[in-house]
Amino acid sequence: MTSPFRPSGRGTGRAGWLRLVLGAIEPWWMIVLAATAMTLGLQATRVFVADLVFVVDQSRRTALALYSVGVFFTPALAGLMAQALGSRRLLLLSALGLWLSRLALQVTEDPPLRVLLGAIGLAGWGWLLVGLLSLDRRSAGLGLLAGCALDLAVRTAALTIDLPWTPGPAAHLATALLIGAGALSLLAARWEEDEIVALPGTRAILVGPFLALFHLALGNLGLAQVQAGLRLPAGALVLGLGLAGGMALGRLVARHWVGWVPGTVASGLGLWLVWHGSRWAALGLLLSAAGSAALLAGVLLSGRVDRERGSIGRVALGFAVGLLIQVGLLFGYYTATGSGVYLGAAWLLTSLGATVWWPSREPASERVPVYPAALAAGALVALAAGWQELRSPAPLSAAPLSSQITVMTYNIQSGFARDNRWSLEEIARTIESAQPDIVVLQEVSRGWLVTNGADNLLWLSHRLGMWPTWGPASADGLWGNAILTRSPVTAQELWRFSQTQNLRRSALAVRVEAGGGSLWVIGTHLDDPRGAGAVRLAQVEELVDFWAGRVPVVIAGDLNAEPEDAVIARLLEAGLVDSGASLSPEATTSEDGRRIDYLLVSPEVTVLETRVLDRWSSDHRPVVATLRMPWAE
Repeated sequence: MTSPFRPSGRGTGRAGWLRLVLGAIEPWWMIVLAATAMTLGLQATRVFVADLVFVVDQSRRTALALYSVGVFFTPALAGLMAQALGSRRLLLLSALGLWLSRLALQVTEDPPLRVLLGAIGLAGWGWLLVGLLSLDRRSAGLGLLAGCALDLAVRTAALTIDLPWTPGPAAHLATALLIGAGALSLLAARWEEDEIVALPGTRAILVGPFLALFHLALGNLGLAQVQAGLRLPAGALVLGLGLAGGMALGRLVARHWVGWVPGTVASGLGLWLVWHGSRWAALGLLLSAAGSAALLAGVLLSGRVDRERGSIGRVALGFAVGLLIQVGLLFGYYTATGSGVYLGAAWLLTSLGATVWWPSREPASERVPVYPAALAAGALVALAAGWQELRSPAPLSAAPLSSQITVMTYNIQSGFARDNRWSLEEIARTIESAQPDIVVLQEVSRGWLVTNGADNLLWLSHRLGMWPTWGPASADGLWGNAILTRSPVTAQELWRFSQTQNLRRSALAVRVEAGGGSLWVIGTHLDDPRGAGAVRLAQVEELVDFWAGRVPVVIAGDLNAEPEDAVIARLLEAGLVDSGASLSPEATTSEDGRRIDYLLVSPEVTVLETRVLDRWSSDHRPVVATLRMPWAE
């Protein structure tokens, strides 16, 4: 069968040459259309998932699961829509739905509306990809992988902040360029007939587990920094080269009946190296990205094409089932605070699927420009990484703090305000308003999809010009506590609590030099359910042991306990002083009207002033204290 996307018309002479040139670049229309659709779809995914978690509330997990399943299963309707509208109209309407909803997301701040627009964008994205995979699975599959690399490049250039969360002309222009490139590709393509290539629907299932791996590891810039110890440009470059190399490798090995073996081994070994944070973790990133991309590329880009008319419904159902598998993997992963079991399950399903659906040894009868596309994808990520390297901030001050310092504790809710609007810039402005020397942060995310995938600590440290110290609580190391300081820390320690009722918790201790002496600062976040009092008491006992009586000390954080609670009594009994004891009853820190955020100090530290800032850039108000060290004159 001839490709459904091709220039029409006959002729000789100049017309013949034009037809020849258009025929040579014909596959690129589909590739660019699929790549831009994939990038926009990934952006819509992050908006829908993150805003849904905060609009519905993360504690209502059954409702979250039902909403997610309903939206991610919408691609299954593509078969019925194609029967009613025809494949051409299906592509046009789904593309318009994706583009218009994505444009609206760029200028809309209302969280419930953003959830709706994200759902519409996901539906349009799913229908468009189903249509493209049905028409030309090789070009569409290549575009899908290239779109993952393009998405990585866009987030790298924006310091991990996704375009729908970035107001301003630059983000608007980038969004318009992505949509414009997709629209131009759709207009440039020519359909001769409404014909579908028979793609076995089961193959489309593989896209879901692969996307779960992409969100959790293959496209996770925070993971590259935390687990592999790479700076952002280097981490992006390793992941980008891995994805691009996997595209080429998948086509290369697909002609061999055991070609799935290299991809399976490389991705499995790579993920193991990354997860365990070994000295080979950077190599693990490269192997995991290349191996996983090679598996998907081998299945979608090679093998025979059934030249009989096929059914788009099979592709739609397979694609939707794959997305439901993705939802299940991601839901389990984040519910378990980043459990490696679900990452391993995503790898296993991707590997098993590739093994079952690996193409025959017969080479493809129609070729697509795999190697040029892989080179272009890698080059885009390299350019973004180079741009970010050129924008590296100026060196931070290494001078010690004075003997009188200002300390802030702030639960930033991963950048989401009390009204569920996300803005790290507002968080930064709130911190700046108090001009603190030390900031103890809780609920910091460094790449979790459910909190929009941004690296909060990287962005805030760059924006505020402060030294970052990371104290992960989750198993993957991407969610927890952090401490920002005006002076570099001279020592740091981490403790993960052994008990929890909700998400995993930890405590981070740092030592800083202040006015001729050393000050210890410990930041923590105790369990939050109202009925978890016994768990919090157990955690605070571990906190006291972790503190080990080091003085002078500031213990700060969201303790999820009111002043008369047994948790606070235990800390006071251990010899600490509540710097906010003199605050009025109106000085609450949580949105439900309780004072649960504290700055506790050892007795030799003098508290000059404590106040609660009247700002709701998060669902907590920050507590700020001015302290004088015992060695001050």
